[in-house]
Parts: sequence; C-alpha cells; structure tokens
Amino acid sequence: MHDDALSQVSYLIGCTQTNECIVLDPPRDVDRVFKTVDEAGWKLLGAFETHLHADFVSGLRTLVEGHGIHAWLSTEGSDLPAWTSKCAHLVHALHDGDEVSIGRAGQLHVRAIHTPGHTAESMSFAALGEEGRVLGLFTGDFIFAGEVGRPDLSSRLLGGTDPRIAARALREALLKLEGFSGEVPLYPGHTAGSMCGRKICTLPRSSMAIERRINKSLQCAHDEEVFVEQVTRGLPDPPSYFNRVKAMNAIGADAQALPAPEFLEASAFLARSREPGCVVLDTRCFTRFSEASLPNSISVSVDKWFASAAGSYLERDDRVLMVVEPTLLEKAIRVLFRVGVDRLLAWTTPAELESLSDDAFFETDINEISPREARRRLEAGEATFLDARLCGEYESGHLPGAIFAPFTQMPHRLASLPRDQEIICYCRSGNRSELACAYLRRHGFKVANLRGGYWPWAGRGFPIEVGAPVGVAHC
Repeated sequence: MHDDALSQVSYLIGCTQTNECIVLDPPRDVDRVFKTVDEAGWKLLGAFETHLHADFVSGLRTLVEGHGIHAWLSTEGSDLPAWTSKCAHLVHALHDGDEVSIGRAGQLHVRAIHTPGHTAESMSFAALGEEGRVLGLFTGDFIFAGEVGRPDLSSRLLGGTDPRIAARALREALLKLEGFSGEVPLYPGHTAGSMCGRKICTLPRSSMAIERRINKSLQCAHDEEVFVEQVTRGLPDPPSYFNRVKAMNAIGADAQALPAPEFLEASAFLARSREPGCVVLDTRCFTRFSEASLPNSISVSVDKWFASAAGSYLERDDRVLMVVEPTLLEKAIRVLFRVGVDRLLAWTTPAELESLSDDAFFETDINEISPREARRRLEAGEATFLDARLCGEYESGHLPGAIFAPFTQMPHRLASLPRDQEIICYCRSGNRSELACAYLRRHGFKVANLRGGYWPWAGRGFPIEVGAPVGVAHC
C-alpha cells in the first residue's frame, strides 16, 4: 500500500497456503488495510511496526483496540507504550532474532532484526520460507533504495540519542546485511520524496545487489569516520509536523474514525469561518487565493507539498474548514488525518466561496514581483529576501543576504523574522514560497513573492551568494 502523498509504504506479508497475513507499518486510516486484505481474499491476523514513526500517524493502536488484531512491537531500546497495558493479551514484545509464524506451520516465518540508528528500537523483518530461505527483507526506515535512514530525527524531535552516536549504531546495523545474498529483495518503508531519508532514489523497491552498487552509505560502512560524516551531513530540517506526529505515536493515537466534515453553502461557511479557533484551509491556486480569501486562511494546494505544508501550518486542535474541489476532498481528508490533523469541521467548493460578495474577503496584499523589481527594493533597503528551500539548495546558491527559512519550518521561524520591512520570499520555482507568503501574511508580515523563484534571478546575472546558512558548517 503506497501513500504517494507521504511517500510511505505499508506491506502485507502473507501465506498463500492459508491466505493469512500480517500488516507491516499500518497507516492511521486502517480501512485502507482492510480493503486491501479483503480484495486479496486474505484474513488479517496481526500487525508489526518497524519503529516509532515521525512522518505519519500509525494505525497500530486502532487495529488492536478497535479490531482485536494482535500486534508485535520492538522492545529493543525502548519499552512497550503505556496504552498496551490495557490489552496486554494482544500485544507481544519483540527482541532481536525472534520469529513469528504466519499460516501453516513451517511455510512462512518473520524474523525480527534489530537495526537501530534511525531510532533506537528500529526493527527490520526478514520473511523466511521453507528451509529458512530469505524471501524478502522489510527495512522500514533503516535502509532505503540508494540511501539509509536519518540518524538525527530522534534527537531533533524527542531529545533522543546524539546524531553521531546514532550514526555509529546505524553503521553496526548495516554490517548485519553482509550475511544476505545479493538476490534478496529489499522492501523499504519510504520511496523518493520522503524526508526520513536524505536522497532516496526513485526505485520503488531494491535488492541487496543493487544497494551494494548504488548506496554510498552502505559502501562506506566499514570506515566509521567516513560513514558518520556521510550520514550526518546534508540533513534538511524536518517538517514542523514531525514533532506532533512523533509525540502522538509515542503515546499511541487512539482509535478514531476518519473525519467526515459537513458540506456548507457559501453563507453558512462564511459564518462558521468567523467562529473563534477556526482556520480556513484554502486549496485553490495561489492567484485566486491572493485575489480573494477569507480572514484566517492558509493557502495550500493539494499537491506534492500538501502533507508537509498543511501538516506544518495547522495545529492538531485547530478547527479546520476546507475550500476544496469535491474530487480532491477525500484525499485531503486522509492526508490531514495521517499527519495528525483531526478536527475537520466543514468544507465548501471554490465556486461556493467565490459566490460571496466582495466585502466578505480579506485583502491579502501579496504581490508577485519581477527579479528586476526585487533587486530594486533590496538595493533601496526596502526589503529582505527569505529562502524557503532546503538547506542544500540554499548552500548551492542563494540571493544576497537571504534568510534561511524552509517553508515547512515557518512556524518555528516567525519570532526571528523582521517586521519592519517587506520580506520577499522565493524558492526554486515559486510554489513553496507562495505557501510561505500566505502563512506569513496571515501572521501580519508584509510579503511579496519572487515570480519564478531563484532561477529567473540567477539567469539574469544578478548577484548570488554561496554557502551554508549562518550557524551551519555545511548542509
């Protein structure tokens, strides 16, 4: 089950003799799991989790408490979460080397392999057939196609192990892979686009032979100093919502049905938007948002940045109203649910919203300006630049004096941004900086968006600077 919005993969591992299976890393919207199982004609017996996730809310507790499914959880480097005490007969501790049988005895086993580094408790799972033949290795966030898991997230989010110490544990875990033949398929927990790895390649899955050819981190695992430098350099700031999701998973997200916001016509939607604590998530294109939007709105399109932006700009307890096309409604609901945004009250369509009279709307005052005009404002001391890209992009080249503030980290950067002059936001092409502009304007900043992003400026031969952000040795 591939989630393209989060570049996350859940797996079913089953016995074809008995049609019994387990799910690995179940998503929060567990109806997807049961639908996939039913379509395959199988029966779900249990659930495994590779580690405590930061990028999506787990559905494990829902499966156990709501559906009586057995669960197996790592107790290497951590204790079982507190919620499991109420259903101890359904939750089983896993240690390195433990095996669980699926289906007919002797046909299929799943062996736990402790692979710390990304997190202390991280487990990979080897599916074993008859006579112990390895059918596949399910690695979670331990190793991906062409990359390994980040060793810094635990320390950034919950104050866990220092990244360099975690990196050494990761190196030791990678050495365990030497015993697997090249033909063993490798099934990672994420695909390209996930922030849980630095540069995951576009292969949907891999093999040990492929990884030994393309994975630079795996290749240097025998040299501790080189390896630690390799895996701790160039790690971008994770989206702000990772903090919320990690904390939710640490205590176990309680069983909850997928939200079902009610449809409201324009006048009712306007009235609801004026209630205290309500936030309007406006998914129309940025141009239409800039021309007419309701107060207390956030501009986020349902595109590849939706999970990171909406998840980061919304708090879990925000009372959310959505402006969204009907064809995108279910996707938007599910993505928000997976990143821990639960209180989805109502929605309306762009057409309904735009039928309101002009006095209902807020003057956004977000202009798109040309590189030439941006340069004039900078040289006149009227504005400063804000780079909404990732650290590696900034290091390779940025506009003069640009403040480094990745768009998914904007909630954490507000206090350090200037309010006495205009902020001109830019990114690679303009999409991420549009999101940053709308968010900053909502918080009272005077902003403009650089039309076309970084490249139209650089392409005109206007001055650029290189180097990592202040306080960062390298990206």
